[in-house]
Amino acid sequence: MNISILGTGAYGIALATVLGNKNSVRMWTKFSEEREALLELRENKKLLPGIKLKDDVQIFANLEEAIKDTDIIYLAIPMNALDSVVLELSRYVKNNQILCITSKGIDEKTGLFPSQIIEKNIPNFSNIAMISGPSFAMELASFAPTGFVVASKDEKVADKVKQSISSQKISVELTDDILGVQILATIKNIYAIFLGMLSGINAYESTKASILKCIINDCREILECLGGKRESAYSFAGLGDLLLTCMSNKSRNFSFGYNFSKCNGIKEALDMLGTKTVEGLYSLEAINKMLKEKNIEIASINYIYEILYNNLSIESALINLNKGSN
Repeated sequence: MNISILGTGAYGIALATVLGNKNSVRMWTKFSEEREALLELRENKKLLPGIKLKDDVQIFANLEEAIKDTDIIYLAIPMNALDSVVLELSRYVKNNQILCITSKGIDEKTGLFPSQIIEKNIPNFSNIAMISGPSFAMELASFAPTGFVVASKDEKVADKVKQSISSQKISVELTDDILGVQILATIKNIYAIFLGMLSGINAYESTKASILKCIINDCREILECLGGKRESAYSFAGLGDLLLTCMSNKSRNFSFGYNFSKCNGIKEALDMLGTKTVEGLYSLEAINKMLKEKNIEIASINYIYEILYNNLSIESALINLNKGSN
C-alpha cells in the first residue's frame, strides 16, 4: 500500500518506521530546512533521536507531490496547524484517498475536533478515519507491542487503515465511533494533569487506582453527553491511552500537573516545564464549556477546573471525588 505521512515530528517519524515495514512511505514537511536535514541524516535528532528512517522513505516539502497517488494520508500534524494544512490539502486530495487522523485534541481557534476540521475544509469528503491508542512515539518506533483503535463511519475505510498498520506487534480494534475516539483523545490529557497532581502530593498508588475508576465512569458519561458511545471508554483509545498518559512522567500533561502541585499557579508550572501551554489546559476549558452549554455536571472535570483556576486544594478534590464514586 502507498502511504503519505504529513508531519515529520516525533509521531510522524514513529509512524513511518512502523508503516514502512509493509508499505511504501512518503513524508511531508512544510519546512524546507527540515526536509534537507532529514534527507541528510535520516533522523529527527531533536524530537526522536536514534530512530533512523529507511532509505526508501521519500521526503517532500511540496504537499501535492507528497500525496500523489497514495492510498492513505496520515495526518500527524499538531492541532494548532491542522486547520491550515487541511485547507491546503483540500486542493489536492482525491475522493478515492483516505485521510487518517492521528492529531489529538480540539482546535483552539475553531473549537472543532479533527474530523470536523476536515469536514469544514473539504465538504462532501467522507473517507475519514482516526487511529488512537497507547503509543508514545519512541516506544512505537521501537516496535513495542501495543494496540490501536481505527475509527471511521465507513467500515471499508477502517478496514483499509487496519491493513496498513496491523502487525504481529500491533493489535487493531475497529469502531464507527469516530467522534467518541476524538473525545477520549482530548479528555485523557485533562485527566493526565490531575494524576500528575496526585503524584506531586505523593498520593498512594491505591488512591490513584481508585481515582482512575472514578475517571473511567466520568469518561463514559462525557462520551454519552457529547455524542460518543459509552463502550468506547474501554477501548485502546479509552482505557488504554488513558492509563498510558495518566501514569507516566513521559506525558507532558502529567508533568505539568506534577509541577503545578509543587509551585504557585499555572504560569510557574508551565515555566518549570519549559513551555507556554499544554494540551490539557485548553482541552479542559473547551470540554468544560461544552458540558456547561448542555447543563451537564461532571464531577472530575469540575474539580480539576476548580483546582487550576479557583484555588481548590488537590487534597479536597481527591477526597470529594473518591467519596462521590460510592
